[in-house]
Amino acid sequence: MGLSNRQFARARAEPRHIPTGRQTQINNGYASTLSPFKSRTGDVLKTLRSIPEEAAAIEYLKRVNPDVSMAVWNFVRLANQGNEMHFYAIDGKTRRTDLEDRWRDFASRINEISNSGLDGLIDQLHYSSFLLGAMGVEVEVTADRKDIYDVYPVKPQTIEWELKTIKGKKTWVPFQYSMNKKVYLDKDNANFFWVPADPDIGDPRGTLTMSPVLQAIDFQMQILQDLQAVLHHQGYPRNDITIVLERLMTYCPAHIKNDPKRLQEWLDSQYNNIVNMMQNIAPDSDYVHFDDVTINMNQGANSGRSLDVRAINELVDVQVLNGLKQLGTFANRSAGKTETWSTVEFLIMTQGIKSCQRGSKRLIEEIARLWLRVNGEQAIAKFKHGVVNWQSEEDKQTVALMKQEFYVIAQLMGWIDADKASQEVMGNEKATSDTPSENIRISFSSGGVKFEDKTKESK
Repeated sequence: MGLSNRQFARARAEPRHIPTGRQTQINNGYASTLSPFKSRTGDVLKTLRSIPEEAAAIEYLKRVNPDVSMAVWNFVRLANQGNEMHFYAIDGKTRRTDLEDRWRDFASRINEISNSGLDGLIDQLHYSSFLLGAMGVEVEVTADRKDIYDVYPVKPQTIEWELKTIKGKKTWVPFQYSMNKKVYLDKDNANFFWVPADPDIGDPRGTLTMSPVLQAIDFQMQILQDLQAVLHHQGYPRNDITIVLERLMTYCPAHIKNDPKRLQEWLDSQYNNIVNMMQNIAPDSDYVHFDDVTINMNQGANSGRSLDVRAINELVDVQVLNGLKQLGTFANRSAGKTETWSTVEFLIMTQGIKSCQRGSKRLIEEIARLWLRVNGEQAIAKFKHGVVNWQSEEDKQTVALMKQEFYVIAQLMGWIDADKASQEVMGNEKATSDTPSENIRISFSSGGVKFEDKTKESK
C-alpha cells in the first residue's frame, strides 16, 4: 500500500505483513450450543471451597456474592463514561474528521456477538482487567486485508506463555491450545494485543487484583452461617421450664419406683406430656399447669445477649472491602461518614479507574492503527475516555470562581497581563479589555474578592 514506516513508529515490533483470520479460540471451549438457563447452587461456601483455580473462584463469587457483584458493577459502570476518538494528520495538528465519521461506523458494528459495539467491548475489557488480571483482544482482518471483520475480547485464563528466542532475543510469546494444537499469538501469526494488570517483574500474565477477597469472603460466609445458628439459638425469646423431680416422684406408683427400667419409661412419659402441652399452647393463651412445673420468664434467652453482631460485621467488612479494592461509600458502608469524606473516597476510586482506563486506551489505539493500515490511511489515532464526574456541580463552580478571583488579583497587582488572565480563565487568545469595566468596583476582604455595580449607586 506504499505507507511510510513513520505511521507505525509508535507500535513496537510491528509485523511487515498483516495476519488474516482469527487464531484465538472461542471462550466457551468446545460447546456448540449455549443454554439461557443458569444453575443455582445451594451451598455457596462449599462450592467456593471446591473451586481450585483463583480466577474461576472470583468469577463464581461475582455471580453469587452481593459484595463482589456490587464491586464489579461499580467499577465497570464508572470506568466507562463515554469516549472520543480523534484522528490527526501526520503533522499531529490537522484533524481528520472524515476518518472520525468512518471510525464511528466501524465502532458501532464491532463486538458483533453482543451487538454492543465499541462501548460494550470497553466494558468487557475493564471487567477482564479488574476481575481476571489482564485485558486482551484479537482483531480479525478480512482475507483481502482491506477491512477488519471484528474485534474479539480474549479471556486471560485461556492464554499461556512460552519463553522463546526470536531474532536473538528472549521473549515471552502467548499461545493457546485449540483442538489439541498449539496456536501462537505473536505478531507474525495473529493481530493479538495484550495489556496485563499490575504485572510482576518479568511476568507478562498480570495480577489478579481481587485474589485477596477469596479469603475474606470465605470468612464472611462462614461467619454468616455461624451467626445464623447463634441467632436461631439466642435471637428468639424462650422460657426456662423446670420439672420438679422431687414432687414428681411423690405421686409415682410404688411398683414403678422399684423397677429402674419402668421408672425411666414413666419419667419419659411425664416429660413428653409436659413438652407436648407447652408446644400446643396457642400464642395468646395463658400458662396453666400443676405445681410440679416451674416456668421462669426471666431466664434462657430473655435476660441478655452474649454476642455483639455489629462488632463482628464491622470486623469482616474491613477485610472484604480491602479485598474488593472498594471504599465504604461504594458498598453501602457509609454510616457516620461526612459528604467531604465520601468525596475523598470517590476521588481515590477514580484514580484506580484511570489506571485501568490507560490500559484500554492502549488497546483501542492499537486497534485504530491497524484499522488505518488496512484502510490505506496515514494518520495518528488519539483515544480519550470520558472523565468520571466525582465532583458536584456546586464544587466545580466554587473552584472555577476561586480561579477567576486568583487571576483578577494577579492582574490588578501587575503580576500578569490581561491576555494571560483571559487565556487561563476563559481560554481566549486575547482579553477584550486591558482594564476592568468602569462600572465595577473591586474590593478585597477576608471572604475573597467582592464585585459591586456602580450603576446601582447612581440610581
